[in-house]
Amino acid sequence: MSGYAVIDLETTGFAAWKSDRVVEIAVVLVSEHGQIEDEWATLVNPGRDLGPTHIHGISAAEVIGAPPFADLAPRVLAAVSGRTIVAHNSRFDTGFLAAELQRAGVLLTKLPLPSLCTMEWAPAFLSAQSRRLEDCCAAAGIALENAHSALGDARATAGLLTVYLSCCGFPTPWQQANRLCADYPWPELSSEPPAVPLVPRSSGRPRRPDEWLDRIVARLPRAEVVAADSYLELLGRALLDRHLSVHEQVALVSLAESLGLCREQVLELHRSYLTAMGALALADGVVTEAERSDLARVAECLGLGPDAVEESLSGGPVASAPAVVAVQLAAGDRIVVTGDTRRPREEWIALIERSGLEFGGVTKRTKVVVAADPDSLSGKAKKARDYGVPIIDETTFERLFADYLRSQA
Repeated sequence: MSGYAVIDLETTGFAAWKSDRVVEIAVVLVSEHGQIEDEWATLVNPGRDLGPTHIHGISAAEVIGAPPFADLAPRVLAAVSGRTIVAHNSRFDTGFLAAELQRAGVLLTKLPLPSLCTMEWAPAFLSAQSRRLEDCCAAAGIALENAHSALGDARATAGLLTVYLSCCGFPTPWQQANRLCADYPWPELSSEPPAVPLVPRSSGRPRRPDEWLDRIVARLPRAEVVAADSYLELLGRALLDRHLSVHEQVALVSLAESLGLCREQVLELHRSYLTAMGALALADGVVTEAERSDLARVAECLGLGPDAVEESLSGGPVASAPAVVAVQLAAGDRIVVTGDTRRPREEWIALIERSGLEFGGVTKRTKVVVAADPDSLSGKAKKARDYGVPIIDETTFERLFADYLRSQA
């Protein structure tokens, strides 16, 4: 044999052969005698909603630029061909691996895929409280770092494999699994797998809220602002939830470029939008802490300096300032909910329909789409973007819904 390929996957759920997809993959190559030879990991764009982000910790914004599994398939095949596949609860991982490879057009003639499961072999080598990865690692004295990340779990599983190898010697008691994996009829690769840029999990470096503005070219000479209203209208819809998702940032950058706007012109439009917000806050003569906090959040998203909030509240002229977009719900409005929201979807449906609003699919007359993640890749979110329907987070909808209920009382 030529060694082991330790694999771990993070997924959108448990239905490998239905709607769920891989969102992260890690591979650690281990020699026949337990030495680490290589490793790689990447996020995967599943082309759908991310599922339980509270478990795997991956957001839609992170996977937007990640490769789809089909692009990674040749690299995966190169990693597993001739090696024994290893995973902790390998039935789960090999089931998803097979499903994704077949979706990518790889013909697999024998299923299920053969593998070595470190979870199944744990009782033979460890006195662990359970066969869960964290308990097995604790019993083996292995540090499990970044649990529920594919690379963290794959490294830990490789560590368990090394412990097992040191305990059992050679030949190993899983010779049948080794033979089945070595003889598995993987499709032959005609050449080296193509180079596909890998996208690892966030390094932890905090992103500046205004970082998206770096993509707008500060070109000279400055073009005349002939379509500022178009930009401000899109900006207003994007800021309904006081957050600019990656999709919204991309849309704003694209529109600015198509309008010939340079960075400074965009910032001028941002200042005019914040000025309009400040005028609304001043309209009743009292600026509350909530209003000031609201202005600060928007200023940060728009790349405006720390003095921008006070300038917006200076009471200066606002005649040329744009109208600030606001959403108010009215009886009969159609609402869509997508993703793993805090309040179960069934509860939202009941509350929405009981209050005189309508729950249904995304159409051009949909008022808002409520998403657990505003960068959701779900089909509903994609259709909403095509129709120009605002996508807002659950917290924003809770506020809008509360306002609506008060208006109906």
